[in-house]
Amino acid sequence: MTKVLSPTEAAGALREGKVALVPTETVAGLVAAEAGLPRIREIKGRDADKPIALLCTSPEEAFALAASVPPLARRLASLYWPGPLTLVLDLPGGGTVGVRVPEGSTVRAVLEAFGEPLYATSANLSGELAPKGLEEVDPKVSEAVDLVVEGQQGSGEASAVVDLSGGRVRLLRATAELTEGTLSHLATEAER
Repeated sequence: MTKVLSPTEAAGALREGKVALVPTETVAGLVAAEAGLPRIREIKGRDADKPIALLCTSPEEAFALAASVPPLARRLASLYWPGPLTLVLDLPGGGTVGVRVPEGSTVRAVLEAFGEPLYATSANLSGELAPKGLEEVDPKVSEAVDLVVEGQQGSGEASAVVDLSGGRVRLLRATAELTEGTLSHLATEAER
């Protein structure tokens, strides 16, 4: 039986490299500090080269991780954060990072207790549908995690993903709120 912990207790366990099952405003997520990343990949059956986004408590914290922040990133953040938007930005020294400032109260409480960004991905086996809430998580996944933080189930729609790395503007995953047309309009506005 997986332990149910408070956000504060979960933060302590995450510091030890544990993996938590946490609801977000989108889907139930697997959350870990850097030390827990290999376990997240093992639980999901996910390739090591597939990136996992970082959840942050604020746009400032998210943007501090990036080499530079294009005006469009700031515009998108002002419209969609906190909320279901992941931005892919360049890292100092090369590579990219996906960052998101979630809105869900449970995941925010865990982030605030932890005090630093945390890695998060949907709590499903690779290739399967992402679960809305904790009760929909595949037993193979829920039994493999170290702890659970209970909270409200999400919308079931994964976050939009916009790649702004390398001077590009690409919508990698659209949502009802953020479509190709909306992004194109905002990109044109940001260039003015």
